[in-house]
Amino acid sequence: MKCPQCGRWNQNSLPRCRFCGTPLEPDDGYYNAAAPDWQSQLKDAPKAAIWVDENGQAETTRDFRDALATEMVDLRKRKRAGEVRQQRLRAEGAAQGYAPSARSVRTTSNRATFFSAMPDNPDATLRPVDPSLVETRGDMQPNARPVYSQAYRAQRQHVQRTRETNPYAYGNTQRLMSMDAQSEHQQVYDGFHDTSEFIPEYQRTDEYEHAMSIGNTKSWSPRRVGMRSVMLALLIISTILVATWLVITVFVPMLSAGGADTRGEVTITPTIRNDLAAHTITIPGKDGERISIRELRTSAIVTGGVATFDVLDHIWYDDYEEFLQESMTVTLTPYLIAETGKQQPLQTITYDIDIPLSPIEIATPDSPYKVVSTAMYTIVFYVSEGSKISVNGEDYSDLVNTDGGKVSYNATVQPIGENVFNIVVRSQYCRENQLTVTLYREKQDIPLDLSSDIYSRSSDNVMTVRATTIPGAIVRVLSPYSDLDITNTDIDGSFTFKALFDKIGNNTIVITADYPNKKQTRVEYTVYYVPSIDVYSRKAWDIVTQYNDLMDNIDLRKSRSQIYVCIGKILSIETTKPQRAFMECATKDGTVTVYIENSSQTQWVEGTRYRLYADAYGMYSSKPWLVARYTYEP
Repeated sequence: MKCPQCGRWNQNSLPRCRFCGTPLEPDDGYYNAAAPDWQSQLKDAPKAAIWVDENGQAETTRDFRDALATEMVDLRKRKRAGEVRQQRLRAEGAAQGYAPSARSVRTTSNRATFFSAMPDNPDATLRPVDPSLVETRGDMQPNARPVYSQAYRAQRQHVQRTRETNPYAYGNTQRLMSMDAQSEHQQVYDGFHDTSEFIPEYQRTDEYEHAMSIGNTKSWSPRRVGMRSVMLALLIISTILVATWLVITVFVPMLSAGGADTRGEVTITPTIRNDLAAHTITIPGKDGERISIRELRTSAIVTGGVATFDVLDHIWYDDYEEFLQESMTVTLTPYLIAETGKQQPLQTITYDIDIPLSPIEIATPDSPYKVVSTAMYTIVFYVSEGSKISVNGEDYSDLVNTDGGKVSYNATVQPIGENVFNIVVRSQYCRENQLTVTLYREKQDIPLDLSSDIYSRSSDNVMTVRATTIPGAIVRVLSPYSDLDITNTDIDGSFTFKALFDKIGNNTIVITADYPNKKQTRVEYTVYYVPSIDVYSRKAWDIVTQYNDLMDNIDLRKSRSQIYVCIGKILSIETTKPQRAFMECATKDGTVTVYIENSSQTQWVEGTRYRLYADAYGMYSSKPWLVARYTYEP
């Protein structure tokens, strides 16, 4: 009901308004308990439904169930009227001597059939008549009356014989027979069966036919089932179960596999995309279909019978900071997208990818283990640009040169024996790689150190060397030198001299220091000496014209570091670090083959022509062995 104070609706059972607390009166002008406003609307719209909530708000909607209910009531009325009319027509037809229409002739005895007694021809099949006409027909024989056989009377003792409620009901009909014939041998005639409800022929089962028989005196009971029927039923059930099992376990998988095979096989091909490892996946299908891969969050249209996906390998392990495995298995889930948006799963795709190591190549020293004699040694190695590096746990990523990824690390070498330097590199899209360089510096009783500004390469055959030792030590230079200055040796242990390089290539500087009651200290330092190209090329001989002289005087040419110019093609590269190859040199004077080692700054390519400047080194496989210092295009 509506509150007179605040105007809000409340439940009828509430004595006070639940919003303001004002007492609620049933007949206060706002609400009438005897006749609510919404009830009056029912008379105006009988085909509409009015829904009233607990606050009294009314909502009118059309109820479509009214029309359905009306049609069902009308159908039931017409059905009942039709049944009454059918009964009346059957009664009139029987009275006039016509058989009811749309009924089949039965060949079994039926207790619900009426017969008129014909004493003059008892074998004739008689028509059925209405029971009420049996007593009133004027042409009925005077001695005709209902007659039952002995078996029929014994079976019908418990059945009610009244016909007042329904003369056509089962069990309430009588049979009229002649009194002149013996009741035990009286022929049971066939006739028509009439009923108030129509039963189609396809619904007339064997049980229904037996229910209509004369000898039926009680409700139908199931027939006795024999062992043969039971075994037959079990055999049928077993056959159905076996067939079902075969369909589920054999044929359905075969059909599924056959359906999958019709799409063809998925191909996975390793490839390179943007200089990075990748895999190309082709999924067969019909042109115009759209195939999506859930893990990639992308889709492709089938063109030329396949949908193609290029998948970079690194997307699967970018999020792993410490991924140390060499490979990993990748699983993709493709879907076929229909025009309606429905997704049909296709065969799962699985393949393996290799995770490459971060590249690192050491340039200096030439091996991971090196014996040194200086307190400072430069370790040079190459990594990928943008790589992160650390040496003995300290970050040195700022040393990475953007031009080729060159890294130069000045290592402090203590005279304690082995100095270990652990280099860790992590490049983009690669797993972590490590390199260990060991610099061995012998333990010294007498300290002897070369200055840190000494060079390891020189294009001049003379180089100034500075060194220090303990004051008072005796210093000796065992390699070619000049201008030794030991003036300050007794004061601060420093001294200088000029090292002389007498051959092209590696020249070793040897220095010793002696002190009373201490073990001698020996320091060896190697300098790579190659003259400049202007000086070096002036002394070059033609290898083709001087080939025989080189073969005859190989030791002499080696001791003098004789220089040769070689113009020709690289036939085959035998080793890569350092590069060593057979080269065919051809000029107008002839063709010769030499074995050459690459000590220049240019990497050779097999099958390419070069002009090389090299000096004699020895013999290899019956060919002269030369060391190339400079490489040029011919």
